[in-house]
Amino acid sequence: MAQEIVEAPMVGKILRVNVGPGSHINEGDAICVIESMKMENFILAPVSGTITELKIAPNQVVQAYDVVAVIEY
Repeated sequence: MAQEIVEAPMVGKILRVNVGPGSHINEGDAICVIESMKMENFILAPVSGTITELKIAPNQVVQAYDVVAVIEY
């Protein structure tokens, strides 16, 4: 199966994680919420599929282009 690697678009802190490994996700669903420069931003699923890897946790600080999740579709 094909995989889509979802990366953080900016430096920030993960506030909420909405999925877990094995979760089915639809295109456009929020994977997590990241706070950057006092604004909340949603990281959305670019494709529908199953989360096979989740590389983040609440309160974790991420850098731009860090891997957030891997979606198998």
